[in-house]
Amino acid sequence: MVTKAKILIAEDENIIAIDISRTLQKLGYIVLGSSRTGKEIIKKSEALKPDLVLMDIILHEEMTGIEAAESIMKGLDIPVVYLTALADDETLHHAKITEPFGYVLKPFDERTLHSAIEIALYKHKISRQLKERTLELEEERNKSNELLHNIFPAEIVKELRENGFIKPREFSNVTLLFTDFQGFTSMASKMPPQILVNELNDIFKSFDTILESHQLEKLKTMGDSYMVAGGLPKENSDHAKRIIDAALEMQSFLSNRNLTSEYKWEMRSGAHSGNVVAGVVGLKKFTYDVWGNTVNIANLMERYSMPGMLTVTEATYNLVKENYHFKFKEKVDVIGNGEINTYFVLGAK
Repeated sequence: MVTKAKILIAEDENIIAIDISRTLQKLGYIVLGSSRTGKEIIKKSEALKPDLVLMDIILHEEMTGIEAAESIMKGLDIPVVYLTALADDETLHHAKITEPFGYVLKPFDERTLHSAIEIALYKHKISRQLKERTLELEEERNKSNELLHNIFPAEIVKELRENGFIKPREFSNVTLLFTDFQGFTSMASKMPPQILVNELNDIFKSFDTILESHQLEKLKTMGDSYMVAGGLPKENSDHAKRIIDAALEMQSFLSNRNLTSEYKWEMRSGAHSGNVVAGVVGLKKFTYDVWGNTVNIANLMERYSMPGMLTVTEATYNLVKENYHFKFKEKVDVIGNGEINTYFVLGAK
């Protein structure tokens, strides 16, 4: 069943308004009433929510039909068709600026009026559908952006959107941090799967918050291992300090959590500073990753570290030795790099 359109009439002459009303009813429309002034037609439009307003340009009192139409179309999203005897170029131009959904000159015939109304209703329907679709697309775009920002650093998302791909890039001086949990395999075998996932999720979410506060990039998690980068993709000169501050804060968080948690987690962490190549690999489930000798050494520092401690190489030590207390740990023989001095970070000076 086709729903009849509800129409309001704005006309300063009562006799003409009655004639228009009769014509509309004859054509099968529902007439909600008429008004002589712009303010009144706006109020009635707000209250009655018509499907369309037939608007005379000349109304009683100061507000013109053009001003009233602009308010109704913009504020209430109701289509307006002008029905007027005024046809001079200036008036037509002024009326068209408000972008009405139709324009009918008096005297009018039923067919012309009927066509103008139906076209206006159809145009408004299509316009509303386009707006709704645009909003849906905008929501989908926002969801896509949010997902991309959760996967990649902001600079990488920008490059991906602008170019459609990520160009591999070498960074001459960054600091990488690796962490993992002492005795994870043994703990995991004794914990129900859901509890294990909940524990890791709670810890890693807190780690994520710590990284965000220090403007660092989480690269990935691998089981209980957590990998962090400082100084990429946005380069900075204090990447080593940011990494150490974050690592110490992560250790402090775990210590405080262990005071009340049923499960006690002990974290080892290691860091190294140097050059890396960074980029995106894969076609599906791709990630932003880094490669190079620095990655291997940073990972090695984590494995050589101890629970509750952060171990760094001499390269990192030299960048921040004025900021922290250190304790020499040992010389580590790294294949392809010879012996490397390593240090425990004891805390900030």
